Amino acid sequence: MLPLLLLGSLSLHAVGIDCESPSGLVRARVETDREGRLVWSLMHGARRVMEASPLGLTVDGTDLGRGTTPGVPRAETVNESFFWRGGKSEAFNRCRVFPIPMDHKSGLRWTLEARVFDDGFAWRYRVPGHGVRTVSGEASSWTAPEGAWAWYQTDTRNYEGVYQRRLIPEIPLQVKAKDREIPVHLGPPVTLELPGGGYALITEANLRRYSGMTLRPTGTARLQAAFEDDPSGFPVEGEIITPWRVTVTVPDLDALIQSDVVAALADPPDPGLFPLGGREAWIRPGRALITWCVFGNDGAQWHLQKWFVDQAAALHCEFLLLDGGWRSARWGFLADGADPWARLKELCGYARTRGVGILVWHAYPEGRNDGPGLTRKEARDEFFLRCREAGVQGVKIDFFDSESREVVEAWEDLSRRAAENQMTINFHGANKPTGESRTWPNQITREGIREQEYVLWGELPLPHYAALPFTRLVAGPGDFLPGYVRARYLRNTSAVFQMGTAITATSPFLCWPDHPEDYRGSVFLGLVQAMPTVWDETRVLQGTEIGKRIAVARRSGREWFTAAIHCEDQPRPWSLDLSFLPADYVGTTYLDQPGAAGKVAVEVGKALPPGAKIELNLAPGAGFIGWWKPAVRPR
Repeated sequence: MLPLLLLGSLSLHAVGIDCESPSGLVRARVETDREGRLVWSLMHGARRVMEASPLGLTVDGTDLGRGTTPGVPRAETVNESFFWRGGKSEAFNRCRVFPIPMDHKSGLRWTLEARVFDDGFAWRYRVPGHGVRTVSGEASSWTAPEGAWAWYQTDTRNYEGVYQRRLIPEIPLQVKAKDREIPVHLGPPVTLELPGGGYALITEANLRRYSGMTLRPTGTARLQAAFEDDPSGFPVEGEIITPWRVTVTVPDLDALIQSDVVAALADPPDPGLFPLGGREAWIRPGRALITWCVFGNDGAQWHLQKWFVDQAAALHCEFLLLDGGWRSARWGFLADGADPWARLKELCGYARTRGVGILVWHAYPEGRNDGPGLTRKEARDEFFLRCREAGVQGVKIDFFDSESREVVEAWEDLSRRAAENQMTINFHGANKPTGESRTWPNQITREGIREQEYVLWGELPLPHYAALPFTRLVAGPGDFLPGYVRARYLRNTSAVFQMGTAITATSPFLCWPDHPEDYRGSVFLGLVQAMPTVWDETRVLQGTEIGKRIAVARRSGREWFTAAIHCEDQPRPWSLDLSFLPADYVGTTYLDQPGAAGKVAVEVGKALPPGAKIELNLAPGAGFIGWWKPAVRPR
């Protein structure tokens, strides 16, 4: 569907401008306060989502949010759909656009571009000009209503923090690190539970040629934009166009998980690289085995690689990820003095005969002990050329550990090179997604999440599992490594809980992390062989509560997969309403047996009960899975 641009309406008052969403449900206000500061506020129906909060961008030492007079925008309406891989197969961009002209006292004219959706509000700054100028910060901030709780994480190096919950004014301003105090930064998305009901999510979208945004607590209800990886500012040449500053506002968790705001704000894909808009046959989602995880870098040994391919084929996996260690003689891929590219070509050729594609890992920084880096463009040229010649179908690039302007540009350059060579790309050691999967459909997934590699040496807090679908995963796919089955890796969870995370967390590229032989001997073998990685439809089921318990249903074709995982510290009765399923559906269900650690009750051909409700009483860390299909009627 092509964008439909229509003349919209707005209200201009003596002190500001009111901007409404297409239905009028969400209303943003931009005005100047008594001190001459540009501010914004947001309403969702009768609910106040954000109080008056500062706006502004500092360019070459000038704060464009002070001494600025808003003009009258010409409003338009956008209504378009676009292809999507994730919790549904189609996403929508339905909003009203308000390019608000600004006259600054210095004589500079710039634009605050605002977009209002029925489930969100976003703005960005557009400053015309030539030459190189320095952006040294933004006044952009979010002031929540009193009594709002925040779900947030504080790892802004690679976004692998545990999500925790606090009242916003109680978020610590500093933490002790060794012998000094360091400022706390929050890594978006941050999700707010609003007083009186409803949710808001704060993040950024369309991060390109700019420094990544974190959030600083202030000791009040206000969160302040910060750029900690470029603390002295960063240069921008020509017109300055910032990423979008985003607030999603929804009444419930189902609406939150359904929101398309972040993707809708991202630039559409380059038709020269993606003439089918992301539907290109070489961009393949699917499941993979991984040579690292339970094997470590020893999984890169050459004598194991064809065995891995055979195991992937037996588990119906589309891919094998050759992970860390293969570029170094230290872990055996180069045994007997072999050339790495010749071996990689041999592996790809063998995998092709088994219907398995090969993806390879590579480090971004220089100086590691597992191979060269990719900081130089010449190294990137050689890497992608060699991968293409070998028959590689995708790459995983790791250890960026920053979202500085320089690293953000590297992500884009690497994504473009991968697309030019028709390869998918998976970024690890990276920041949160900001809609890149729309701009670069070959960005099949990314990390930027505290995922389950951590269970190799510890455990993840249970509330973290039930927070992720409504925080980090709203912004885009996460390479979560779901589905351990070996007892030593279950930690504080059960086998059904673990397999259920393959349904509650989403990634078009899904890596099974455990030993292949454990999957082949598991009661979950059929599920592992059939688990979709992209979905046509998703529903959050009743009883879900962020950080406590989650139940979702996802549809792939005519099949539905439901999962419930319990993340509270006490059992609680729970009724799953499956009345949305057709009456003639039957399922295979998996349920932890009470009091029998590691035992799973599997029921095949289970008919839906009266009222299509399944009564559960799950222990902490336990789960339920239902795999539902149309009943096969006898002829």
